[in-house]
Amino acid sequence: MEPAFRRVSAAAARTRAATGRRPHRHTLSRGVAGRARSGRGGVSPAREGAGRPRRGRHFERRGGMFEESMGFNQAALIEDPLSRRGVELWLERVLGFYGEEGGVDVEIIAGQLNLNDRTREYIYEGGFTPAELAYRPGSRPLLEETLCEIVTPAMSEREKALAIMRRCRDNRDRGLRGGAFTGGSEEELLKRGAIMCNEISRVFVCLSQVAGLRSRCMCSHISGHMMAEVEVGGRWWWMDPMQGFYCLRDDGGPASTWDLFKDPALFDRQSGEVRADIRPTGPFPEGGPAAEAANVAYSIARHRDCYFHPREAVAIGNYFVWEKERHSFPWFRAPADPDRLFRARLAEMRNRKALGWPEYFGNFYLFEL
Repeated sequence: MEPAFRRVSAAAARTRAATGRRPHRHTLSRGVAGRARSGRGGVSPAREGAGRPRRGRHFERRGGMFEESMGFNQAALIEDPLSRRGVELWLERVLGFYGEEGGVDVEIIAGQLNLNDRTREYIYEGGFTPAELAYRPGSRPLLEETLCEIVTPAMSEREKALAIMRRCRDNRDRGLRGGAFTGGSEEELLKRGAIMCNEISRVFVCLSQVAGLRSRCMCSHISGHMMAEVEVGGRWWWMDPMQGFYCLRDDGGPASTWDLFKDPALFDRQSGEVRADIRPTGPFPEGGPAAEAANVAYSIARHRDCYFHPREAVAIGNYFVWEKERHSFPWFRAPADPDRLFRARLAEMRNRKALGWPEYFGNFYLFEL
């Protein structure tokens, strides 16, 4: 039997034949709000030419509902002025780090839509994420090789999703394991052991799509963390690939971002089996079982109290493994604009305080077990 990512469903083929529908695509647009500038921190990989910076590209989604309120305009759907300000400051921080021409980690913003009562139906039931996967087998061989190490055709969709999540969670044990560079393609992120949230979430989404699972990014902008959703058994399942975290509903089914946003206490009702998968990146120093338990408790609390805070600006975003050629993948050794980054981070901390974020978010020593 061929691996799952080499099989195209007959239903999808019939749909394409009947409708003539082409895979979803983004259209190219330069600049952010007309303020295009070169990325001042970008370093291209050697294959692109040492020291030669690449110009990033920004994409705009066209077609579908909420077209004018996506991507860099997603704050328009937020009524709370402080939450809306939080999105503006998050974008300032991202552009301060990557630059306005900062490659894929800026380009990916264009596919995002704020999740709220108005957009929920479209995001979960209205075709926001294309039903068909347009991945062409053999086009990204390293991702396929990685999947062959962890996924088998006999696995259920849930088992595949968990296997991919665990591979991403443990990516920190591979590659360079250093912090000298950020950025790169999903293949490069696998090679260098990347674990930063936005990077490893891209890897998770791409591996899931190659494995035949619909997947997309999920972001908590005010807290500043990217995660993901993957569809299993016809339901969207929230996962944090960096932390190795997922949740189940009380009936045992997969919990979506919306499920958790409406009932963040679900985090406290997870079983020991779910908690055993959590592998936090800190903040308490490694020091045996006590420190490990403290880090797991901190991770659960941070997800519940911050990433799913009732005033958080949560967004769902499409990103497609088959659109690699439409993106640029620069490497970075330093922030593009350190002053802009510092000002954004400072303003973000003050805005979070005004929004009611817990004090331990900015100082983990204040976290009480």
